[in-house]
Amino acid sequence: MKLAHEFWLLAIVIIVPVCIALWRRAARLKRASLDRVIAPRLHEGLLRSVDYAKRRRKFVLILGAFVLLLIALARPLHGFKEIKVERPGVDVIFALDISRSMLGGDAFWNNAPTNRLAAAKAGINRMVDRMSGDRVGLVIFAGEPFLMAPVTQDHNSVLRTLGAVSTTAISKPGSDIAAAIRLALKSFAEKEEIGKAIVIISDGEELQGDAITAARAAGAVGVSIFTVGAGSLAGANLPDRSPGQLRVLKNEFGQEIRSRLNQRVLQQVAVAGHGFYALLGSSGEGLLDVSDRGLRPLAKGSHIRLSKDQNEYFQIPLALCLVLLAWEFLVNERKKVQKASAA
Repeated sequence: MKLAHEFWLLAIVIIVPVCIALWRRAARLKRASLDRVIAPRLHEGLLRSVDYAKRRRKFVLILGAFVLLLIALARPLHGFKEIKVERPGVDVIFALDISRSMLGGDAFWNNAPTNRLAAAKAGINRMVDRMSGDRVGLVIFAGEPFLMAPVTQDHNSVLRTLGAVSTTAISKPGSDIAAAIRLALKSFAEKEEIGKAIVIISDGEELQGDAITAARAAGAVGVSIFTVGAGSLAGANLPDRSPGQLRVLKNEFGQEIRSRLNQRVLQQVAVAGHGFYALLGSSGEGLLDVSDRGLRPLAKGSHIRLSKDQNEYFQIPLALCLVLLAWEFLVNERKKVQKASAA
């Protein structure tokens, strides 16, 4: 339970003792005024009909109503609203290649050189920021795939998970695009009547598996596949980050390993999956193109998701406040007149 305006609770702590002190002072002043106009010996006869217990009860009821009103003004909050988003959406799973070749430094972001993985992560961040009505998930793959984030409307959690991804997250070397597609397919909710798509970000250096066959199988069940290429055709040497030094990775013959973007594999996978291929670009233009030309036509159905607005419960203390006020109105501070019984 949270409060939208907690300072009203501080007002309760300050105002309630003040109200009690003022009520007592008013009672003393009223008694002093009565003493000035009426002799003390006549007080008992004049005030015989006053029920002081009921008078205190009326004050307690008014004070309680005032406290409940302040609690209502503090706006108690609990849980989140579940709202139905009528705007059509798409379930999208990003399949991100984290093999060692993604450390090639032939990528750019905002015209600054960087490695392929860093550029791909920045591009996914930019694309997800525009996907307000869609649900997203994240699969990473190298020699084997791993589901990092299931399909969810909570984009921030997916992006936080993405930020922690590195090439050391999967120990098995290689780049198995086919296994990543199969895992992504299993991660979709089968009962959701909504567009589904897999967006693969890779340099296309598939070292095992049959990605084209897996893409055809995805297309057959209505899941579109889009591929985005990271890197360049000229390629780049791969760093060998040994402890305490940075060297260029070499093969068993002592030759430097140069990794190049393989667009042909990515294009074939996209065609087999009823999608298209795009180059990542220096500011994620390829992913934005996938969002505009690829995902929007797939949008259908509607989502039920948790709103960022919490449920309001100010109605409860406000209703109790009105009940206490009505109760106070019905309390008569005069004693009941006892009729003399007939002789």
